Amino acid sequence: MIREVELNLFVPSSELLVRLASGDKPLGVPAGPPRIRVLRETFFDTDDQVLRQRGMTCRLSQGEGEAPSVVVTVGEGPDSEGITSRSRLTAAAVGAGVFETLKGDSEPADQIRKYVEPTTLRPQVAIDIQRLGRAMRSRFLRRSILLLFFDRVTVQVGRTSSVFHELRVLRRRPGGPLIRDIARSLRDEHHLFPDGLSTLQRAYRIVGMGQGTPQPTLSPYSLNLALALFRNGELGMVERGGVLSLPTFRGSGEDAARALLDDLTGVEELELVRLGTTEPREGKPALEVWAGPSAPDGTDHRKASKLVWIPWHRVLEGIGSAITLDRDTLPALLLLTRRRLLGQLAWIPGYRSDGVLPPAVSSRSVDPEEGPEGAGEMDSLTGLCPVLEAVEDPEADLSQRIENAGELADRLETFFVTEIRAVKERILSDTHSTGRFAASELLDLFCVRIRGITDRLYAAVNRDLIPGLEQNGIHLRAWAALMHEDRRAVLERFSRELLPSMSVVADWGPALVPEMPPAGCALGITARERGAEGTRFFHLVLDPTSPSFLRVPNSPVVLPLEEVVQGYLFNKFPSLEKAETYLFRFRTAEVSVQEEVPNPAFSQGGPAQETGFGPFGLSYGLDEAFQPGQGFVPEPNLLPLPASRTIVRETRQSIVVRVVVRPRMPENHQAQLLRGLERQVSLKQPLIGWSDIYPAPGPMSLAGLQS
Repeated sequence: MIREVELNLFVPSSELLVRLASGDKPLGVPAGPPRIRVLRETFFDTDDQVLRQRGMTCRLSQGEGEAPSVVVTVGEGPDSEGITSRSRLTAAAVGAGVFETLKGDSEPADQIRKYVEPTTLRPQVAIDIQRLGRAMRSRFLRRSILLLFFDRVTVQVGRTSSVFHELRVLRRRPGGPLIRDIARSLRDEHHLFPDGLSTLQRAYRIVGMGQGTPQPTLSPYSLNLALALFRNGELGMVERGGVLSLPTFRGSGEDAARALLDDLTGVEELELVRLGTTEPREGKPALEVWAGPSAPDGTDHRKASKLVWIPWHRVLEGIGSAITLDRDTLPALLLLTRRRLLGQLAWIPGYRSDGVLPPAVSSRSVDPEEGPEGAGEMDSLTGLCPVLEAVEDPEADLSQRIENAGELADRLETFFVTEIRAVKERILSDTHSTGRFAASELLDLFCVRIRGITDRLYAAVNRDLIPGLEQNGIHLRAWAALMHEDRRAVLERFSRELLPSMSVVADWGPALVPEMPPAGCALGITARERGAEGTRFFHLVLDPTSPSFLRVPNSPVVLPLEEVVQGYLFNKFPSLEKAETYLFRFRTAEVSVQEEVPNPAFSQGGPAQETGFGPFGLSYGLDEAFQPGQGFVPEPNLLPLPASRTIVRETRQSIVVRVVVRPRMPENHQAQLLRGLERQVSLKQPLIGWSDIYPAPGPMSLAGLQS
């Protein structure tokens, strides 16, 4: 058994991967000359993903011209820096197959048999890796200390293949630079952030997105570039035939962004910020989004006339109803609204509405043939605008404005557990790529509009309502601002009145599945203690009647419930108060989904040992896939699964409909939180992702504020 520490990062382009691998000191590491290697890895699991749920993998690995081996890994998921610590067990393949090996006496076989019967394993995903490897070795014995892998990964699904690129830093022995320092350098110099996914998890995503795509070789991770320019609170867009889009460019990186900037404005020297990449959906390429403020004096206005300048709040107000957007622009707006709420783009103004839509597009309504499906369903969100305007009305009575804020929060909560749940159920249930894609677009539309509404709501709460409460002798405070006696009093009340009806999950470690409610709400914190590698999670599943605010007994001080929960966890686990902690809140809903499962009548006897049926209606030869000493054999025949071998059953699934975080929570912590929540739910995408994150610059729930 070998204990490994590894950093795994998605690299958005092959050009960047080559640049990182080049030089005498790639990634700042004094590494030796490059070595090229080609290998194939086939991952196995049960149909109900038992190994994956336990944080384990089992794969058949074979380098070209090498003997195959069976590798089992056991360990934790990546921490908030993207660093994984795990154990690896390897055994030479017996008969070039998985089943014969796992029947024998070896560490991988013993580990697998603790949890599953080897004959129940089925091939899930096969990947081909073209690897450029470089190693840092000790000075005297020349033993490997750090391994740097620059991988081009190809996922094979039927007759289609998808490609993505990864960077992996693997520690073999002590010495050399710390992996954590390498990760921070990559973040600061190349904007590479950990997404919390392993190679297998990325492959699962691509397999899910690739179903139904007609292109023979389509990479969901191929990149185009989009540029969002702002001028006095207006967004520069391009209009073609009544459809608005952000300016785009084929390629990625700062040089491409500046080339597009020069084409649009005639100015190259302008502050540009790389916001990141959008989530790939259903075979659509990801967009690398760059943003910048308005061009300085000297702009070539003849070039700048290519852009249509539209107030930011009008874009958000008209989306899905009076404004028709290019489909590539919608994911970019998701990223922009999130960055705005995280306070990272000072030149994007707060969201407001004056009820007037841009003249250039106000007369155009969404055509179902061109725009996202279900755009008319935005009316339910538009109906919240009068309540929101009543919250913002400075002439209204304070108590009435507070009551309206609570009503709006309650209605948004209902919207999440009804409309958002219904759309996600469509994504889970729809077997057609077109239907899933349309529902995903509708989900994105909802997300952009809701973020705009909540931005306005919190602006009014922080600007007017909380100061108004202070003037009336009601003080909204955080846990850190309480005196010792007040802390003790509020914890006594919390423990007596609320805690008995709550479910306390004391420690949700990276390798464990969170005990999420099938339908409900939970509050918790992520915590990294000093000197610890991994991040720990603590949360409480709330009773449906739990209030959003709690008053300190015999005091005018009021605490949001998340602050009380944080104080309770600090009191129960004192070391947390000295740790790096971030609050979060998530809401789950329950859906009914129809799925195909193997027919038990066909799982009797020996055929399962000869042929494995994957989750996508494909049959694979198992022990015949690789032959010792012959390298790779031709791709196995992929045959439709006979209808008689499967049955359709209805299942109940828990899905995540909203994750609320504080704007100061780092992106890598958010990524780890999303991946941790995702482990309990279906593989189909998008089920949980960045569209579910809602940064809240204030109390995480305003429901019940009026009480």
